[in-house]
Amino acid sequence: MAAKYKRIPLTVDALFLPDGTLKPQKLIYNETVFEITRIFGTRRHCPRVVRSIAPIEYSVIIDGIEKQIYYEEDTNTWFSVKEVYT
Repeated sequence: MAAKYKRIPLTVDALFLPDGTLKPQKLIYNETVFEITRIFGTRRHCPRVVRSIAPIEYSVIIDGIEKQIYYEEDTNTWFSVKEVYT
């Protein structure tokens, strides 16, 4: 079985701070709200497995688990990447 990857659109509540940075606070997926308890890294990074336009990758802790979420400034959208099996 080959693994494929899918871009998963997210709804994210975020703050714009006075210095211009964007700080995600929580995300909503499948009508469930998940609190982002910690942001421990940000960088410009395009995941190679899905199409994107120079997003900012946020490495975050949600429910004690490390996750990566992405913000694409050009399209003003948030997404995650999920591995799916076909």
